[in-house]
Amino acid sequence: MEVFVARQPIFDTADKVYGYELLFRGSVENALASRGPDAVQLSSILDVEAITGGKRAFIRFPGDLIERGIPATVPGEFLGILVPNDIKPSQELAQVCRILKQNGYVLALDNFIQGSGQEALAELADVIRISFLRTSTAQRMWILERSDLGHAAFWASEVHSAKEYREARDLGCSYVQGDFFTQPVPSRGRTATSYNVAGLQLLREVQKPEPEFDEMAEIIGHDPALSYRVLRLVNSAAFGLRTEVTSIKHALLILGMKEIREWFPLLIMTTLTQDKPDELITVSVVRARLAELTARQTRLVDRSAELFLAGLFSTIDVLLDQPMHEALAGLPLPGDVQKALVGQEGPITPLYRLALAYEQGLWDEVSELAGREGVPEQVLPRAYAAAVSWARELCEQGGASRT
Repeated sequence: MEVFVARQPIFDTADKVYGYELLFRGSVENALASRGPDAVQLSSILDVEAITGGKRAFIRFPGDLIERGIPATVPGEFLGILVPNDIKPSQELAQVCRILKQNGYVLALDNFIQGSGQEALAELADVIRISFLRTSTAQRMWILERSDLGHAAFWASEVHSAKEYREARDLGCSYVQGDFFTQPVPSRGRTATSYNVAGLQLLREVQKPEPEFDEMAEIIGHDPALSYRVLRLVNSAAFGLRTEVTSIKHALLILGMKEIREWFPLLIMTTLTQDKPDELITVSVVRARLAELTARQTRLVDRSAELFLAGLFSTIDVLLDQPMHEALAGLPLPGDVQKALVGQEGPITPLYRLALAYEQGLWDEVSELAGREGVPEQVLPRAYAAAVSWARELCEQGGASRT
């Protein structure tokens, strides 16, 4: 049985990804139970290192699973153990946590509150997670000012706005999690036209029925960032060339129109990432690939390229710090792609929403949309894992085949 799991990034003070929280459908306990009553190896249901790209994975474990030693079946450098706030701590649990900590596991108290059983484990905690959705400013200050927690780092979760993000940083939180980084900041808005003229021109040319190689080469040649990305792509291991290509025109001929149509929208998006977390592009690419792979399982197989575009441009509002309808103005995207991005109903909108719902771990919505669109649910975990893997390879190597 496939295990449904999504990931949510956790950022450090430099806005780099420190790790990911893994969101299971149901719980990690249910995921283990799906493999039989005797399943004790977490690695038997999930390749933790693959889903996080080697970053630390934070998983919420009930106290009984911790006592049974389930976390210890994954190497300590890859795992953070979230201890829930409804536990009833025992001496055995405290001892197991002490041993796990000594062996390199990060121990995090989840949604720490006064009076919970977690207080008995406070001295062992490496990280204290504070929910910004479930606590007031006064409650946060009470936690942060406790002398017995001074040894631990603080992690702000469920941070959904730039204002809350600033508050978390001002309070001294070392880590921040939430969808704040996928929200535009209107006061910093800019247009795609003014921010990247060459990228917009190239996107228009690529979307034409018969693009001109000479025209594309001229546009790219006038933009150092695009030139670098195109040459890096064609000289990457994905194409296996024996000699280095230094001419833009030669690079375009080697790529061919099929690869150009597939890759250039992504190359263009990467020129808009100034002053934004690198993870924003990763999120876009995972959404794009997941939506594309999902479409291949449905009657919309012939529109998988449009779903890829929808996922890829799903963060254009954040990159330009504008409302989505304004960010799309002037972008030559297909009409149904634009409908999906602004939340209007259209033929590809449900599959686009399915990709977003899976990413966020909204499992009821995933089931409802998959059933409505005829997507076999069992293909979704594999498609998501493939999308995450493809996005990682893309970022690490600068190019790979989408076939």
